[in-house]
Amino acid sequence: MQAATIEVLALFDRDIRYLVPIFQRNYRWNEKDHWGPLWVDVRDVAEDLLDIDEGIEPSDHFLGAIVCEQQSSFGRDAHAVAVIDGQQRLMTLQLLLGAARSVSARRGLPDTDYLTGLVENKPAVVRDRPEHRYKIRPNIADRDSYAAAMAAARGSSAPEQAAQFFERAIDRWLDVGLEEDPLDDADNTPEQRLEALVTALTRGVKVVKIDLEANDNAQVIFETLNARGERLTDADLIRNYLFRMADEQKVDVEDLHSRYWKPFEGKEWQARVAHGRHQRDRLQLYLNYWLSMKRKEEVPASAIFRAFKEHAGARSAQEIAADIARSATVFDSFDHQDPDSDEWWFFRRISEMDLITVYPVMLWLLGQDEADLSVVRKRATMQALESFLGRRLVGRFSTRSYGDVFIQVLKRAGDGPVSEADVRIIELLAEKSAEADRWPSDEEFRSLVLNTNVYRLKQSRLRMILEAADRRMASGGRTETVTLGHNLWIEHLLPQGWRSAESWQLPSELADLAEAETQRDHLLHTLGNLTLTTSKLDIELSNRAWETKVIQIGDFSSLALNRDITGRYPGKWDETTIRDRSGRLADILIDVWPSPGALLATRE
Repeated sequence: MQAATIEVLALFDRDIRYLVPIFQRNYRWNEKDHWGPLWVDVRDVAEDLLDIDEGIEPSDHFLGAIVCEQQSSFGRDAHAVAVIDGQQRLMTLQLLLGAARSVSARRGLPDTDYLTGLVENKPAVVRDRPEHRYKIRPNIADRDSYAAAMAAARGSSAPEQAAQFFERAIDRWLDVGLEEDPLDDADNTPEQRLEALVTALTRGVKVVKIDLEANDNAQVIFETLNARGERLTDADLIRNYLFRMADEQKVDVEDLHSRYWKPFEGKEWQARVAHGRHQRDRLQLYLNYWLSMKRKEEVPASAIFRAFKEHAGARSAQEIAADIARSATVFDSFDHQDPDSDEWWFFRRISEMDLITVYPVMLWLLGQDEADLSVVRKRATMQALESFLGRRLVGRFSTRSYGDVFIQVLKRAGDGPVSEADVRIIELLAEKSAEADRWPSDEEFRSLVLNTNVYRLKQSRLRMILEAADRRMASGGRTETVTLGHNLWIEHLLPQGWRSAESWQLPSELADLAEAETQRDHLLHTLGNLTLTTSKLDIELSNRAWETKVIQIGDFSSLALNRDITGRYPGKWDETTIRDRSGRLADILIDVWPSPGALLATRE
């Protein structure tokens, strides 16, 4: 490769086309991090130029590196180079020059023609080919917005926003100079200022231009350069690698982009979504799950791109792109199931449990053709997974092994006819016996419901458990029910402050009062003593005698969960009724989350 530090003028002072390959990421620079700082730096160089007579040596501004790869051009065509890296700064320089031209033209200043020569190729070179007009040919996603920006349009795309920002900044500076210096505009006209600005931008801003030679590996250089500074995301690197593969395989990359990758450039896929305690790009999260599914191994977030390269191997870029797009449709469906369907409830509960480590399995499961794996069997698998996770949640078991468990599920699912994958998955989970991964039996689960302090769970997860019981109690869960949502309060039936509430004191004549208090405290935070209310009960009401409180519970909520309480326990609430209700809730949740034996029995 050949590298040299050059002025911006040397980039654009001849007829040239900088071609941004389709595999490069879209234009993403913004005002806060990029346009604003660049403008201040260029403006300061221009201020120095205006002060040369006062003995101030003008400073230079170094913008970074641009990596180019020579392309073939013919006859009178403009010289063509592919931009391997640096397209963000290259486009921004052109947008700044274009904004200066727009300001100059609007004000009738003499620099307009000179600036036009820096952003457009000569008409004799363009020759009725619009794509040859500008000195940068952006990737397909940015072409229309870039052309609009250079035409001084007022749209909302990033290139148009950049051009508008620079126009406003230039206009303001031409009129008033440095705003913090009231006298700064006294000695220079707008024409002089624009001339200084153009000189600062073309002569005072410098870049390192790296020209690759025939034996240079552009992909390796690209990855190395982007391992520093503002790092590209793994999704960006995968996009780059995939379309470079397509180019090398002589595939029509623009057609490939249009058919398979274009949807990923929408806001929905670029959004940040919760992932445990962190926020991650939705596209990157999806690619992580997709790779785990394809490779049947856990893929750490730090190794997504490396795993992709290993997976890609000698495969067809067309095949990979089609597979990614097909599975993305499945991934999208996780958030768009029919309300109140079995699938909708599954994903709602998995989300509340924050156990989306199961998503690689779901990508595989819902991606199977119904002719190979019926809807009934898919739902049986989902019910098994939810039961495994739900039962362990009630017992507050560790989730650390789940990543490995679900990779085992993927392997077992593919180890035989797809039509019987549900049975193999249920059998695998039923085989687990260690505390880290066992599926609690009905007997153990009933004990967990009766004895576990579930109030220590995250409140949204506890609401989900109670909600599941309520839905099953409402007509056996077979009819449409109202979505309860998050506007529900978890209420202790035996109040947390029972010791200070006169109506809830234990009889003083008990033979072992201390033991009775211990037993009551043990039951206080178990599932049998908890319910949901649509409004938070006032503390005073919460501590009232049961005969009053049970009426309030009925008034504050018509949930099946509470109708059951007011109907079964109108007269008293104590340790005996708590245990009774815990046993009832255990039976209901066993119906919601069946044992592996019960699920396998339905398959026979």
